[in-house]
Amino acid sequence: MSVIFPKTTRLCASVLLLGAALAGAAPAHPGAAPEADAARKTLDDAAQNFARAVADSARFISQHPYYDNDLDRAAGMEHLARMTIRTLEEDVILDTDFPYFRVLDFRTREGGDNADQRYLFAPLRGGETYRVWGTRGSSRRLEFQLYAGLPWTPAGGRISSALSADQVHYNADGSFEILLSAKKTAGNWMENPDAGTMLMVRQIFSDWNRERPGDIHIDRVGFEGALKPAPGSAAMAGRLNKAAADLKAVVTLWPNFVQHFYEAKIPANTLSDPANPAAMGGARDRWMAYGHFDLQDDEALVLTTWPSSANYQGVQLTDMWFASLEYANRQSSLTTDQAWRSADGAYHFVIAARDPGVQNWLDTAGFQRGVILLRYDGMKDQAIAREHWPTLKKIKLSELRRELPADTPAFTAEMRRKAIEQRRKHVQLRYGV
Repeated sequence: MSVIFPKTTRLCASVLLLGAALAGAAPAHPGAAPEADAARKTLDDAAQNFARAVADSARFISQHPYYDNDLDRAAGMEHLARMTIRTLEEDVILDTDFPYFRVLDFRTREGGDNADQRYLFAPLRGGETYRVWGTRGSSRRLEFQLYAGLPWTPAGGRISSALSADQVHYNADGSFEILLSAKKTAGNWMENPDAGTMLMVRQIFSDWNRERPGDIHIDRVGFEGALKPAPGSAAMAGRLNKAAADLKAVVTLWPNFVQHFYEAKIPANTLSDPANPAAMGGARDRWMAYGHFDLQDDEALVLTTWPSSANYQGVQLTDMWFASLEYANRQSSLTTDQAWRSADGAYHFVIAARDPGVQNWLDTAGFQRGVILLRYDGMKDQAIAREHWPTLKKIKLSELRRELPADTPAFTAEMRRKAIEQRRKHVQLRYGV
């Protein structure tokens, strides 16, 4: 069945396919050995394979039920661009023998990425030894998780080991080292089993005006000071083929995750019961609740939450492709450190497309639909008291003042401008940009 792509999508796919086709059709170098021609063809075939993966991914997005209005269509193609960047970086650029951390930031939002976190990812060779070193900084929480496979994908996987900041021994100057290996060692240690594939680090921030990230780095033990070889055609072909498969996997993963695990499970404008997401690859010692909104321009949701024993508690919005809504230059997330707490002891948030003139506004950025994520970190084995489960109520914006506590203060346009300015500054400092 033929598909009518948006002009920009057709152009991107056509350019990639044309470039790959030309590369594959290029004549062999005069006098080249047969094995050199074979290596070149293998690489050219891999380039074409990746180009087809981009085109296939664009086709998937354009046929998805979420691709049905202007903002969601644009967000869908932005999802493709982001997943292309992250996949090329992870599969083509990074090297498990000479590792660096890939940063999930404002460029590569995915998987319900938390607006309050700085995520670091490093692909690993299972069973080998790595050293993670650096300083904590002043983040509210710091967590390390080593994955064997990916729990949230169809192929599945598990968290093979985890370590939180309060389990790490620090030197007098605040620095630390953690060894990742198959066999247990003294000091800070995480198991890297033969099936190990990736280390993820979470730096979590609650008070954006005060908290800053630390410096965290990774090396494969025994490769420090070694000369990194340049990849040949065969190695690069392997990387491109892996990137092609992974691109199609992650592009389809997240909107389908929202569709099947969130949208199909509960009605719009309601919340799930709080639960621990560790079995699906989420952080340990965390409880979460989720929902999805569907609002007209004159409607709003009043989200009520209460303090808990968590040392980090926040709420955020994402689009239907499961990317965080703009959080530096808009207020699509808030922590309890950033929110107004009313005299009744609760936090009352307003989810709406228009600024309602209250501090606890969660901006939908014009999206009619999206996902709501609530996180309670540091809960350990404790549960949220039933009477303090979060609630959600849909109202008309014109009714808002009747729904909020009488002590809810007004929040002026100048106060909003200052709040956005402070948010942007923190995000710049968080990512060093």
